[in-house]
Amino acid sequence: MRSIFVVGTAGSGKSTFTASFSEWLKDNEQTVITVNLDPAAIALPYEPDIDVREIVDYERIMATRGLGPNAALVASVREIAKNIDFLSVQLRDLDADYAIIDTPGQLELFAFRKEGKIIAKELSIDRSLLIYLVDPMLALTTRNFASTLFLATSIYLSFSLPTILAISKIDAVPKKYLKRISRWISSEEAFEVEVENISHGVQMLITREVARLVYEIGQSFPCLMVSAKTLQGINELHMTITRTLGEGEDELR
Repeated sequence: MRSIFVVGTAGSGKSTFTASFSEWLKDNEQTVITVNLDPAAIALPYEPDIDVREIVDYERIMATRGLGPNAALVASVREIAKNIDFLSVQLRDLDADYAIIDTPGQLELFAFRKEGKIIAKELSIDRSLLIYLVDPMLALTTRNFASTLFLATSIYLSFSLPTILAISKIDAVPKKYLKRISRWISSEEAFEVEVENISHGVQMLITREVARLVYEIGQSFPCLMVSAKTLQGINELHMTITRTLGEGEDELR
C-alpha cells in the first residue's frame, strides 16, 4: 500500500484534490482508501473510508474543556495520536493500492507537532510520500514563492518522507502567473533577476543568496502543476509518484 499524505496551507485544495485524485485512481483500476484526518471538517467532497471524526468529537472537546477553536484542534489531534493504533488497524484491514490521506486544514497541526509524526509513522503501511499542494495565488511574488519553498523544505525535514510539490488549482489562475512560477522554478537567473529588481544595497546581497538557495531547494523536489477540477497534470503526477517511490514507470493496469 502506498500512503500519500496530502498537505498544504489552508485553502490550497487538499480535500478537493483528495476527492479528485482518488476517483482518478479508481477510474484507472486502482484500489483506493481515503482517510480524513481533519477533526473539524464540516463537509467533505468525498466519503472517507476512515474518518477521525468517528473517534474524536471536536465540538464536544471545545465545549466540555472550555477551549477556543485553535486549542480544541490541538487537543483533538492529540486524541487522534492516542488512538492511532485503531486507525492503523482499520487501514491495514481495508488494504488497497493507495491510501490518500487528507491532513488537517491548519498545516501546523500536522506538520510541526510531534503528534503529526506519530500519525504519519503509523499510517505509513508500506511506501509513503508527501504531496505538498501550493496555492499559486500565494506564490505570485518572489518573497511568497521563496517562503513557499522554505515551508516545503521544513515539512520535508520534519517527516523525512519523499516530497512532491504540486502547484494546485491551475484552472483558476491566469496562465501568465503560472508561466511566471514555471520560470522561477526552471531558471535560477530569472528568479535572481526579479529578486534583485525589488531590493537594494545590503538587502540585495542577502536576497541574491536567498534566490540561489531557493532555486537549489526547488530543484530538490519534483514540481508540477495540477488541477483537481479539470484533471490537468494528474497523469503526470501519478507517474512522478511511481518514480519517486522507486517503482519505475507508470504501472496502471
